[in-house]
Amino acid sequence: MIWLLPAAGCSIIIALILKVNEVRSGDRILLAGSNYIAASILSFILFGAHLTRPGAATLVLGSAAGIDYVLGFLLLMAGIARGPLAVPVTVMRLSVAVPIAASVVIWGECPGSMQWAGVALGLVAIVLFGCGLSSSASQREGGGGYPLLIIGLFLVMGTGDILLKAFRELSPETERFLFTTILFTVACLCTWTVVLVRRIPFDRATFLLGLVLGVPNLFSTVFILKALRSVPASTAFPFVNLTVILGSALLGFAVWRERLGKLSTAGLALAALALILLPMR
Repeated sequence: MIWLLPAAGCSIIIALILKVNEVRSGDRILLAGSNYIAASILSFILFGAHLTRPGAATLVLGSAAGIDYVLGFLLLMAGIARGPLAVPVTVMRLSVAVPIAASVVIWGECPGSMQWAGVALGLVAIVLFGCGLSSSASQREGGGGYPLLIIGLFLVMGTGDILLKAFRELSPETERFLFTTILFTVACLCTWTVVLVRRIPFDRATFLLGLVLGVPNLFSTVFILKALRSVPASTAFPFVNLTVILGSALLGFAVWRERLGKLSTAGLALAALALILLPMR
């Protein structure tokens, strides 16, 4: 369970850096590209001694996860540009329902009664929080494109969590570092292909910010994979998601004075209660 806290902390830092990039109007794709350069190089440096020839499952799942991460980052950054930091973060975290359902149906995980209660409260909290924030954002931004953004984030992020869980189930523990390296290398290649094709101008500040972003991005994946060794996915993903929502909301208020409505406040209260119940059986 202890690995879930640094995983959530890294995810909060990621959301904060993305918001900073949007405030300064940095190019999203260039930011994502330099982020994956840092993450892939750091993977080789830290895990190079553990790299071997990958199994078929590790190669396929790592490559698929790399593509999924790129799509998720682009959707998340588009959402952050539309309104308060917590809006796209909440929409993204609503996808926790996807790996929970997959873990129960496909892998037969059975959370305890307290954990089921925590999951239920967490999902209600995410819906309340997201509805409240999305409503206020739509009023300011005109609401155009928000339904597609919600659907895109839900599907892409939910798929990414399933790929992480599938790796834990189908590949040996010895290939964990190899999986991470493949993931970020594929993501790096995909992103820089877009940068070159679209001839995106180089901006030094955005590039450097992306290099910083790559560090928590790498370790958020490493920590969640370590957590899944001992914590059921049906508990791990809700815990991380709810913690990120709370942290992002507090940071949004503290740094950018982003205020919450009644629905969002009620969602935060339920999220706090859910975080207490999730570690229990």
